[in-house]
Amino acid sequence: MKRLGLVIVFPYFCTLSIYPAINNQVFLMMMKRYCVGIALYLFATFYSGAQDINSSLGRTGEASAIDTIPEIIFDESSLDNVIDLNKQFEKQNKTYSIPKHSSSSNLLRFVKKDELNISDEALYWARLVRDASNAFHNYMTFRDTIIINDLFLTPLFRGNILPADLTFYNKDIVKHKSPYDFMYKPDTTLFADYFRKKAINDSTLQRIEINHLDYFRYSERDLPGETVVTEYIRKPIQKEMPILVKSDVSFDDVDAPQKFIPDRQYWMSSFESALQFSQNYVSKNWHKGGSSNLNIYSKNYLRYDYKKDKVQITNEAEITANIYNAPNDTLRDYKIGNDIFKFHNNIGYKAFSKWYYTLDTEFITQLFTNHEENTHKVYSAFLSPFMFNAGLGMKYDLEKKFTKRHKNLKLSVNLAPLAYTFKYSTKKGPDMDLGRHGFDKKDNPEEGENAYKNVQHIFGPSVRVEMLMNFNRNISWQSRLYFKTNLDENLIEFENTLTLAISRFFSTRIYFYPRYDDKKTGNEDRSNFQLNELLSFGFNYKW
Repeated sequence: MKRLGLVIVFPYFCTLSIYPAINNQVFLMMMKRYCVGIALYLFATFYSGAQDINSSLGRTGEASAIDTIPEIIFDESSLDNVIDLNKQFEKQNKTYSIPKHSSSSNLLRFVKKDELNISDEALYWARLVRDASNAFHNYMTFRDTIIINDLFLTPLFRGNILPADLTFYNKDIVKHKSPYDFMYKPDTTLFADYFRKKAINDSTLQRIEINHLDYFRYSERDLPGETVVTEYIRKPIQKEMPILVKSDVSFDDVDAPQKFIPDRQYWMSSFESALQFSQNYVSKNWHKGGSSNLNIYSKNYLRYDYKKDKVQITNEAEITANIYNAPNDTLRDYKIGNDIFKFHNNIGYKAFSKWYYTLDTEFITQLFTNHEENTHKVYSAFLSPFMFNAGLGMKYDLEKKFTKRHKNLKLSVNLAPLAYTFKYSTKKGPDMDLGRHGFDKKDNPEEGENAYKNVQHIFGPSVRVEMLMNFNRNISWQSRLYFKTNLDENLIEFENTLTLAISRFFSTRIYFYPRYDDKKTGNEDRSNFQLNELLSFGFNYKW
């Protein structure tokens, strides 16, 4: 007990002796810790003494306990009444709860280590200063603004104090010099303005880094080191369903799937338009007049067909004209050549295989007026003349595709043993050259009138052959052969066009059109053979 008194009293006197040297708060804290230490020491001493007393009593046998519980003997009949231990444990676990600590909060406050905590207000202001979004006003937007100058951005400390072009020696000393260097001076004015602005920006930022470090809020270590890449998670849309197969399935109970029949298009259309520069050769006896020249060639062709079951209808419309200047003509500045305005119709009913019973009709005239050079004599004009052909017969139609891609052949042969041609000219004055177009000569023409009739009827068979051969996507050959006769006079026209496509919109065309007409016109110098040739290049479009 004397040791215990010394342990308790000695620290007390030591504290009183140094009390004037410390402040009140420190003294109170030391006293609290001292009292807690005394309490813990007394509790430990009392506990160890009690253990020693119990052990000494057990050794002497003075206070040994007497067992008063009688011995229990179990037989087989009493074992059935024993309560199941697992059920007892489950019953106790339902009402079990974790015991609460009864330690005092004041005691834990002294035992727990002191930590430096920051209040929520301090954290708010610290984060507000470091937030990059507060550098700009809330009403400011950069949706339509592109900042390309670093001086207008938030200063970022990179640590590159030394210049990038820092050198301590002259590089030109070891450079190989050529005696011809003075003859070549590289052009450095292309990016001179850019390098000048960049040097100003770099020097300004370097001055800020040296003299005003308090302007920098961020450095390169604050930037994110790795880029977060978005990973798309794709889930299968189709879900596999188990298929149940029954052995006793009867197909008589299952309906057949409904047959899908797409809507068929019975009308098919195609169009071709060309505007090209061309060289044209025309024989002097060409029935529509004209001369060899360099001109602008224009062609527009439209086709609209109908086919259903055994009925087949073909409709074609074509407008072709050449315009060229006439330096030798003192009355006109330009002339028209190869002027065609045509409608063609063919109605067929299938007879067998590829043969059709057909009614073929055609209307041909020109749109512009063409005169003889340095005169007012008219070679041709609108509806002067025009020709209408009609014939009954049969047509053979063939379409063949080859194994080579884009190579195909279309052939049509129309035979009309019963054919009729009506030719008429609205201009019938003496200034109209009707004999050039094959009109019959009058027997006794009056003075001041045209020597030829302006109406003509021709009966006789005719043959029309049309072919289109596509060798590939870029090369095609289109041909037309027309034969007309009245068993006394014959007319043969063989029209050919070779198209060489350079691209989708540009092509070269070679046009060759020989014509034979043995109509007696009274002009013995007029040859029966006529020729029209054309070579053109320019715009071409079709669908």
